[in-house]
Amino acid sequence: MAAILLNGPPVNWKTLILLGALLCGALPTVRAVEPISYQEIAMLLRNGEDPQFIINDTARRKLLQPLSAEEEKTLLSLHAAPALMTLLHDPATVLSPEAAAAYAAQVEQRKSQARLADREEQLRTQQNATPARPRQPTNGPADGNAGKVAEAAARSGNAFAGKLVPLKFDAADGSQVDLARLRGKVVLIDFWATWCGPCMKEVPNVVAAYQKYHDKGFEVVGISLDKSKDAMLKVAAQKGMTWPQYFDGKGWNNEISSGFHIQQIPTMWLVNKNGLVATTEARGNLDAVIEKLLAE
Repeated sequence: MAAILLNGPPVNWKTLILLGALLCGALPTVRAVEPISYQEIAMLLRNGEDPQFIINDTARRKLLQPLSAEEEKTLLSLHAAPALMTLLHDPATVLSPEAAAAYAAQVEQRKSQARLADREEQLRTQQNATPARPRQPTNGPADGNAGKVAEAAARSGNAFAGKLVPLKFDAADGSQVDLARLRGKVVLIDFWATWCGPCMKEVPNVVAAYQKYHDKGFEVVGISLDKSKDAMLKVAAQKGMTWPQYFDGKGWNNEISSGFHIQQIPTMWLVNKNGLVATTEARGNLDAVIEKLLAE
């Protein structure tokens, strides 16, 4: 370094300060760019994002792993630009093994921090003598059973099964939803988001079930964990999701999903004709459970 300074071109004082900061470790470490995923690229295409933006963002962030043949087929069906597909086929677009390992370590560190925060929250909850009530995203009074539901939920993730759960909200399309008014019908409560790949894979199944059983007394209520209302409504319209959707733009902090302790999506609850949650795990066995509940 000294040889460079003595024998090289003149160096101004700003450069000297910068070099000194680098040598002393005084400059902050730049956080690695978050890799782009197949699900995110597909979401951008579905939302009609500018093709050049998608190309530039993909080139900047790179893929965590190469696309599968099925994923490439899906992107082509979403009218991905030829230039984007060429970029995705370029091995240089995929993170190097070293960068992928560094990113994986970063993700694991975040998970560890999240687990620690969850444990601290659990300890604070246990020290509180009064069980927390689920937040009530409703304009009406909270159901008297909500306190019991919250207490049970603290003990078990499936504690809402068999419970009469209050659900009332103004949907994104302006309609009003009140689960109490749907007694006598079988209702699917679908917790989902457009950015969730597994959720989007389940959409055709839900649409098919709705079309098959709607005239027999089957309804669907969507709880969207999206942050963009326009994007959510656009995807819902494109996919034939004609049922009402709850949207508050808070993502994972969605009022309803948080109040019902939803930890992952897609999550599907089925409510029977009496307004009781028949199952909190309807995914994968939707038709059979719907038929059974309609026959009751």
